Amino acid sequence: MSRRNNRTPLGGDAGHGEAFELEQQNNEHLDSLAAKVTALHSVSLNIHDDVNDQNRMLDGTGDTFSRFGNMFDRTRNQLTHTLATANSRYLCYLTLILVFGVFSLYYIAKNLLTRSNDPSDLN
Repeated sequence: MSRRNNRTPLGGDAGHGEAFELEQQNNEHLDSLAAKVTALHSVSLNIHDDVNDQNRMLDGTGDTFSRFGNMFDRTRNQLTHTLATANSRYLCYLTLILVFGVFSLYYIAKNLLTRSNDPSDLN
């Protein structure tokens, strides 16, 4: 994007050197400005691409939460239906006990494994 102009100024020979020097400085400044504009353009394109990627990610996240909400609503409706029958209540209680038991076993196993990895227990 060089904008150099090699025309001689209309002044006489005395102003020729000074005018030529000013023209060169202007051309250097224009080249510097063109490089900065190009860099700024590149940065703005990168920001645009990043914003588009983030928008796609947010749209995907919204879809995921929407599907999760639908699954949660179906599960809640099924649980409500299951609790409506008397015999199913016992099944729900049994399920709650089993879930509590699994979490208890996980907690106990986690604590035992962290103790066995502790070097201070080996003494």
